[in-house]
Amino acid sequence: MLVTVFRRALTAGERGTAATVTVVRPAVGRRDLGAMRSRMTIVDEVFGQTRDWIVGHREDDLPRARLTPALAAKWIVDEWALQLESANSRLRAPSMSFRRRLRDELGDGVEMFNTEGWVDDPRSYHEDPPPLKRPRMTKKSVAGLEYEHLIVKSGYEPHADEPGRDRWLGYEPNRNAHAWVLRHDDGPRPWLICINGYRTGTPLVDFTTFNAKHLHHDLGLNLAFPVSPLHGPRSVGASGDRVLFGGAMNTVHTAAQAIWDIRRLKSWIQDTQDATAVGASGISLGGYFTSLLACFEDDLACAIAGVPEADLVRGMRRNVEALLPPFYEQWGLSWRSLERVNRVVSPLAMDPLIPKEARYIFGGLVDRWVRPGNVHALWEHWDEPEICWYQGSHLSFRIEPEVNRFIDRALADRLGVVDARSTSGRSHIRLIS
Repeated sequence: MLVTVFRRALTAGERGTAATVTVVRPAVGRRDLGAMRSRMTIVDEVFGQTRDWIVGHREDDLPRARLTPALAAKWIVDEWALQLESANSRLRAPSMSFRRRLRDELGDGVEMFNTEGWVDDPRSYHEDPPPLKRPRMTKKSVAGLEYEHLIVKSGYEPHADEPGRDRWLGYEPNRNAHAWVLRHDDGPRPWLICINGYRTGTPLVDFTTFNAKHLHHDLGLNLAFPVSPLHGPRSVGASGDRVLFGGAMNTVHTAAQAIWDIRRLKSWIQDTQDATAVGASGISLGGYFTSLLACFEDDLACAIAGVPEADLVRGMRRNVEALLPPFYEQWGLSWRSLERVNRVVSPLAMDPLIPKEARYIFGGLVDRWVRPGNVHALWEHWDEPEICWYQGSHLSFRIEPEVNRFIDRALADRLGVVDARSTSGRSHIRLIS
């Protein structure tokens, strides 16, 4: 019954019309018929609203979501995980001092960013990091994979007098950059930088998310998994805490340091590891960082943005707006101010430096974490490169055969691998010697 209702709602939304219901009934009077039509109009409106809530977008040029029991299950898992995350944030009642800090930092940030010209020229906010030369490497293993744990001082610091600078530097675990490295011991090979998603940042989860065994053993790639700021061993509290709910400047500094650290890691790969090519692939928040990285590194062989939240402010606003409007004016906050300070770390505010054929995107049609409309916005900004829309949700990408084939083909095209063939949903790729 639930699937039937969802299917009717989806179909109605895709046609752009209200759902229609055929009813076989005995003859009725005009008054009864009018009342029935009125009730049907209400039902039609409910179906249309349900469809909008399920899909979360109203783009006319997106593929049609075909609702099946499997798709409904994927959507339910996404919704459950999202509500769990939202409930966790709602339980943290903001104190008076926290609200005052949010207001003061946001106001000071807008003033400083305007004065420095960073709002108009977001790329000028970022400084080029020094190359990474001699990191500390420790051999480890997990789930049958031998890897090396790379640790080095990050060296990132917010600008002098930038709001939130002292607090950010006070996050001691975050001052070291970490990465998980899987490399072969024979000759030059292509490398792929795999950028973790929100709340992740541990070897087992990251290797599983990216199917590291397939990438490393079947495709023969060398892999580097940088740990995003405030995640995994860099976290202060749970992994990802203080990134989205620690104030506007925490979000800005997270993204700025992520790009700084990834660019340093890339320099180490290119300068010391005989890399034939270097690409980047990211999931969710990592997809955001991947699309941002493409705005700074013009020699990336590819940038694969997976279920990317291309607009962090729009994403946060969708999830929390219903809770906070009564307090905005009292707190001195505005979404407009938040948008302005976030421009310096927005991939939609800068043009990518890599060619269109090196850009790849995939997104789920019933994604509850990153609405398809936001993925669509990045696709448009990137001049409509190759994109894979799949019949799934945010968390289901790993089990979607079309996504796996899409990624394998992108890597074959851009990282110098050939003879990609699909057998039972798995790709077998032979590296160029």
